[in-house]
Amino acid sequence: NQGHEVFGIDKETSSIEDKNYTHFIADISKKELLPELNDVEILINNAGIQTGTEEDIKTNLFGTMYVTEKYAFQPSIKSVLFNSSVSSLTGNEFSTYVASKAGVTGYMKNCAIRLANEYRATCNALCFGGVLTELNKPVIENAKLWEKIMDITPLKKWATPEEAAQWCYFMTVINTFCTGQAIDISGGERNCADLFIWED
Repeated sequence: NQGHEVFGIDKETSSIEDKNYTHFIADISKKELLPELNDVEILINNAGIQTGTEEDIKTNLFGTMYVTEKYAFQPSIKSVLFNSSVSSLTGNEFSTYVASKAGVTGYMKNCAIRLANEYRATCNALCFGGVLTELNKPVIENAKLWEKIMDITPLKKWATPEEAAQWCYFMTVINTFCTGQAIDISGGERNCADLFIWED
């Protein structure tokens, strides 16, 4: 919408149709399948699966590292952003997911140093709490679980995808001075570890 040329990489087909958007189908956990893209200026790492298995680590952490090393470390880069999770700061949710996102947050700190030293580029992580997405429908539509989550969320809401996108835009396009930060965007969510043992 802002006139940027955007490239997306996903295992699934595109859900976006826009003259400025090009879609690549690839599994980022297999670095040999990543497409060739030159002169990337802004890189947003948004991969996130939650299986409770080692696949979380393969995709969320190693896949994110493969993408970043391939596209970020070159002279055109201006900003790199990681979609981590508030779980990386609190330890809540499933162990493999927490480990994968904690790894992303730590890796961001490493990238921030390297990118600042070599290219004067910013690099940060957004640590979202709940976001109103299709993936979270089983929780959102379960009145009992939703009430429990709202009880430990001071703002009494989850972020919309549009709010998440605004944060991404601000941190990569507008921001030029904040770097190396993992920013908690969870509505003030307090300890909820016991809420993340869902029944099938």
